Amino acid sequence: MKMEQAELDRAVQVLRGMAYQHRLHILMVLRDGEATPSALCEVVPAHPTAISHHLRHLADAGLILRRRSGQRVYYSLPGESTGKLIDDILDFLSGGR
Repeated sequence: MKMEQAELDRAVQVLRGMAYQHRLHILMVLRDGEATPSALCEVVPAHPTAISHHLRHLADAGLILRRRSGQRVYYSLPGESTGKLIDDILDFLSGGR
């Protein structure tokens, strides 16, 4: 399969974006629906500052969306293909069972 350099660069950006335990955990939580940073802090074992840092990297990689509603900020996956990517990773980890 031949890929353009821009496509390869984008794939690397996405893979780097999720290549940390906390980032992958955040993506798995967001697979179930949008969440606020405080809700993510309740389930992801990291300092709130680290969660914010990881959210920024995930957003920069295009793996999550940010939505503001009044004083609250909500994060979500940008589409079903991102959810499928997370599902495929989890399936791979379980040995394809």
